[in-house]
Amino acid sequence: MHNVSRNKNADLDRVLRAATRVFLDRGFSATSMSDLVAATGMNRAGLYAAFGSKHQLYITALQRYRDDTEPELRAIARRAAEPGTGDEQAGDALGAIGDLLDVVVRHSKEGGFIVRAAVELADDPATVRRVQDAWNDLEHDLAAILARAVELGELDPAADPDRLARTALVFVQGALVTGHADEDESRLADAAAGLVDLLASYRPSATAAPIRSQAADDALLNES
Repeated sequence: MHNVSRNKNADLDRVLRAATRVFLDRGFSATSMSDLVAATGMNRAGLYAAFGSKHQLYITALQRYRDDTEPELRAIARRAAEPGTGDEQAGDALGAIGDLLDVVVRHSKEGGFIVRAAVELADDPATVRRVQDAWNDLEHDLAAILARAVELGELDPAADPDRLARTALVFVQGALVTGHADEDESRLADAAAGLVDLLASYRPSATAAPIRSQAADDALLNES
């Protein structure tokens, strides 16, 4: 009985992955039940029995997309935001933003399911709620990384991690659209590098301390 249940779950997982790919390629409205039957190999009655409706299958597929793509982002954020133990210090927090953007660039060709859902089903409460959850989670992770960067002295203490996180979040959503449609693969990579450079411009000034030091040296010379 256990093997039967496991095989059934594996089959439903395969069906869900196939349905997710169809929704990614065509969107919700342009995907028919016939398309889903053809892609999944499960008949209409089976799909309705397993998922309830096309809409519910879409919502489930949206969650599966998050489950597949977000753990890598979450792991990068967790490593960057957690303080080191003992004398160990956490790695380069701004570098973690670059790592996170690399993941976004890689997944952009998949179409950015979250962005497409937000555009196509903006008037559907169930979809919007899940889109907002995804955005809030990513914004929280970005803010945690940037707050850690301030703590480590990588960013100026006056920098606002929450505002910068929102800037990065909006960039990511636009990047997913651009990466999906753009034939010039270098454009998105260059833009991601540009965002890292923009964040790096918030690094503390390295000129103030040397200037004060030089002034002190001049005073000593004058006294002598």
